[in-house]
Amino acid sequence: GDVSGKGVPASLVMSVTCRLFRTMASHVKSPEKIVASLNDTLAENNESNMFCTAFVGILDLQTGRLEYCNAGHNAPVLMNLSGVKYMEVLPNLALGLFEGFPYQSESCTLEKGNTMFLYTDGVTEAENISKELYSEEHLLEVLGRNNGRESVQITGVIVDDIERHSLGAEQSDDITILCLKYR
Repeated sequence: GDVSGKGVPASLVMSVTCRLFRTMASHVKSPEKIVASLNDTLAENNESNMFCTAFVGILDLQTGRLEYCNAGHNAPVLMNLSGVKYMEVLPNLALGLFEGFPYQSESCTLEKGNTMFLYTDGVTEAENISKELYSEEHLLEVLGRNNGRESVQITGVIVDDIERHSLGAEQSDDITILCLKYR
Protein backbone atom coordinates (compact mmCIF):
# COMPACT_ATOMS: atom_id res chain seq x y z
CA GLY A 1 0.00 0.00 0.00
CA ASP A 2 0.85 3.67 -0.19
CA VAL A 3 -0.46 6.79 1.50
CA SER A 4 -1.11 10.23 0.04
CA GLY A 5 1.00 13.09 1.28
CA LYS A 6 4.30 13.19 3.07
CA GLY A 7 5.80 13.67 6.50
CA VAL A 8 4.29 13.02 9.91
CA PRO A 9 0.60 13.15 8.86
CA ALA A 10 1.17 10.56 6.13
CA SER A 11 3.19 8.39 8.53
CA LEU A 12 0.38 8.46 11.07
CA VAL A 13 -2.25 7.50 8.49
CA MET A 14 -0.11 4.60 7.26
CA SER A 15 0.57 3.47 10.82
CA VAL A 16 -3.15 3.42 11.60
CA THR A 17 -3.89 1.65 8.29
CA CYS A 18 -1.29 -1.06 9.00
CA ARG A 19 -2.66 -1.67 12.49
CA LEU A 20 -6.25 -1.84 11.19
CA PHE A 21 -5.15 -4.19 8.42
CA ARG A 22 -3.46 -6.58 10.85
CA THR A 23 -6.52 -6.61 13.05
CA MET A 24 -8.92 -7.22 10.16
CA ALA A 25 -6.77 -9.78 8.34
CA SER A 26 -6.50 -11.94 11.43
CA HIS A 27 -10.31 -12.35 11.56
CA VAL A 28 -11.58 -11.84 8.01
CA LYS A 29 -10.52 -14.00 5.07
CA SER A 30 -12.02 -11.99 2.22
CA PRO A 31 -9.92 -9.27 0.53
CA GLU A 32 -12.97 -7.18 -0.39
CA LYS A 33 -14.31 -7.28 3.19
CA ILE A 34 -10.90 -6.34 4.61
CA VAL A 35 -10.62 -3.45 2.15
CA ALA A 36 -14.21 -2.28 2.74
CA SER A 37 -13.69 -2.26 6.51
CA LEU A 38 -10.40 -0.36 6.19
CA ASN A 39 -12.05 2.13 3.87
CA ASP A 40 -15.02 2.80 6.13
CA THR A 41 -12.83 3.28 9.20
CA LEU A 42 -10.40 5.60 7.40
CA ALA A 43 -13.18 7.60 5.69
CA GLU A 44 -14.96 8.26 8.98
CA ASN A 45 -14.15 11.84 10.06
CA ASN A 46 -11.42 12.22 7.40
CA GLU A 47 -11.33 16.03 7.30
CA SER A 48 -7.76 16.00 5.99
CA ASN A 49 -8.88 14.03 2.88
CA MET A 50 -5.85 11.76 3.13
CA PHE A 51 -6.16 8.38 1.49
CA CYS A 52 -4.28 5.13 1.01
CA THR A 53 -3.98 2.85 -1.96
CA ALA A 54 -3.72 -0.86 -1.28
CA PHE A 55 -3.49 -4.23 -2.94
CA VAL A 56 -4.79 -6.95 -0.62
CA GLY A 57 -4.33 -10.54 -1.69
CA ILE A 58 -4.79 -13.95 -0.13
CA LEU A 59 -2.74 -16.67 -1.80
CA ASP A 60 -3.53 -20.35 -1.28
CA LEU A 61 -0.04 -21.82 -1.25
CA GLN A 62 -1.31 -25.30 -2.14
CA THR A 63 -3.34 -24.41 -5.23
CA GLY A 64 -1.88 -21.07 -6.36
CA ARG A 65 -5.31 -19.43 -6.22
CA LEU A 66 -4.96 -15.73 -5.49
CA GLU A 67 -8.01 -13.80 -4.35
CA TYR A 68 -7.33 -10.08 -4.36
CA CYS A 69 -8.86 -6.64 -4.11
CA ASN A 70 -7.12 -3.59 -5.48
CA ALA A 71 -8.00 -0.27 -3.84
CA GLY A 72 -6.59 2.33 -6.20
CA HIS A 73 -3.06 0.88 -6.12
CA ASN A 74 -0.75 0.32 -9.09
CA ALA A 75 -1.62 -2.91 -10.86
CA PRO A 76 0.90 -5.65 -10.03
CA VAL A 77 2.99 -7.16 -12.79
CA LEU A 78 2.62 -10.89 -13.47
CA MET A 79 5.68 -12.61 -14.90
CA ASN A 80 5.38 -16.11 -16.41
CA LEU A 81 6.46 -18.21 -19.38
CA SER A 82 4.05 -16.26 -21.62
CA GLY A 83 5.75 -12.97 -20.82
CA VAL A 84 5.33 -9.99 -18.57
CA LYS A 85 2.11 -7.99 -18.22
CA TYR A 86 0.18 -5.82 -15.80
CA MET A 87 -2.58 -7.73 -14.03
CA GLU A 88 -6.05 -6.52 -14.85
CA VAL A 89 -7.60 -4.96 -11.75
CA LEU A 90 -11.03 -3.48 -11.14
CA PRO A 91 -11.10 0.31 -10.73
CA ASN A 92 -11.89 0.30 -7.00
CA LEU A 93 -11.38 3.56 -5.10
CA ALA A 94 -8.45 4.25 -2.82
CA LEU A 95 -9.11 3.81 0.92
CA GLY A 96 -10.54 6.61 3.02
CA LEU A 97 -12.32 8.65 0.38
CA PHE A 98 -15.99 7.63 0.74
CA GLU A 99 -17.68 5.37 3.25
CA GLY A 100 -19.69 2.46 1.86
CA PHE A 101 -17.87 2.02 -1.46
CA PRO A 102 -18.75 -1.45 -2.88
CA TYR A 103 -15.30 -3.01 -3.29
CA GLN A 104 -15.06 -6.14 -5.40
CA SER A 105 -12.53 -8.96 -5.23
CA GLU A 106 -11.05 -10.77 -8.20
CA SER A 107 -9.10 -13.98 -8.50
CA CYS A 108 -6.53 -15.73 -10.64
CA THR A 109 -4.42 -18.84 -10.33
CA LEU A 110 -0.67 -18.62 -10.25
CA GLU A 111 1.24 -21.44 -11.89
CA LYS A 112 4.49 -22.85 -10.53
CA GLY A 113 7.29 -20.42 -11.34
CA ASN A 114 5.01 -17.37 -11.78
CA THR A 115 6.33 -14.16 -10.25
CA MET A 116 4.28 -11.22 -8.98
CA PHE A 117 5.92 -7.81 -8.81
CA LEU A 118 4.13 -5.25 -6.62
CA TYR A 119 5.34 -1.69 -6.12
CA THR A 120 4.40 1.84 -5.12
CA ASP A 121 4.12 4.72 -7.56
CA GLY A 122 7.53 5.96 -6.41
CA VAL A 123 8.98 3.34 -8.79
CA THR A 124 7.27 4.45 -12.01
CA GLU A 125 7.25 8.14 -11.06
CA ALA A 126 10.97 8.32 -10.21
CA GLU A 127 12.37 11.27 -12.16
CA ASN A 128 15.77 12.02 -13.63
CA ILE A 129 17.31 15.51 -13.75
CA SER A 130 15.36 16.18 -16.98
CA LYS A 131 12.08 15.41 -15.12
CA GLU A 132 11.52 12.26 -17.22
CA LEU A 133 9.62 9.53 -15.39
CA TYR A 134 10.91 5.99 -15.01
CA SER A 135 7.46 4.98 -16.38
CA GLU A 136 5.28 1.88 -16.45
CA GLU A 137 6.54 1.02 -19.94
CA HIS A 138 10.18 1.07 -18.84
CA LEU A 139 9.36 -1.03 -15.78
CA LEU A 140 7.75 -3.69 -18.01
CA GLU A 141 10.74 -3.61 -20.35
CA VAL A 142 13.26 -4.17 -17.53
CA LEU A 143 11.10 -6.85 -15.92
CA GLY A 144 10.77 -8.57 -19.30
CA ARG A 145 14.55 -8.76 -19.65
CA ASN A 146 14.72 -10.34 -16.19
CA ASN A 147 11.77 -12.71 -16.43
CA GLY A 148 12.57 -16.09 -14.86
CA ARG A 149 15.13 -14.78 -12.40
CA GLU A 150 14.74 -15.10 -8.64
CA SER A 151 12.71 -12.46 -6.76
CA VAL A 152 15.70 -11.01 -4.92
CA GLN A 153 17.59 -10.62 -8.22
CA ILE A 154 14.63 -8.93 -9.92
CA THR A 155 14.22 -6.51 -7.02
CA GLY A 156 17.93 -5.66 -7.09
CA VAL A 157 17.89 -5.06 -10.86
CA ILE A 158 14.90 -2.70 -10.58
CA VAL A 159 16.37 -0.74 -7.64
CA ASP A 160 19.70 -0.38 -9.47
CA ASP A 161 17.95 0.68 -12.69
CA ILE A 162 15.89 3.31 -10.84
CA GLU A 163 19.08 4.65 -9.27
CA ARG A 164 20.75 4.87 -12.70
CA HIS A 165 17.66 6.57 -14.16
CA SER A 166 17.45 9.07 -11.29
CA LEU A 167 21.18 9.82 -11.09
CA GLY A 168 21.57 13.38 -9.87
CA ALA A 169 17.87 13.93 -9.17
CA GLU A 170 16.42 14.10 -5.67
CA GLN A 171 14.09 11.24 -4.77
CA SER A 172 10.58 12.72 -4.69
CA ASP A 173 8.61 9.73 -3.35
CA ASP A 174 9.12 6.54 -1.42
CA ILE A 175 9.99 3.40 -3.34
CA THR A 176 8.56 0.12 -2.07
CA ILE A 177 8.79 -3.20 -3.88
CA LEU A 178 7.45 -6.68 -3.10
CA CYS A 179 8.42 -9.44 -5.50
CA LEU A 180 7.34 -13.03 -4.93
CA LYS A 181 7.77 -16.22 -6.89
CA TYR A 182 5.17 -18.95 -6.54
CA ARG A 183 6.75 -22.37 -6.13
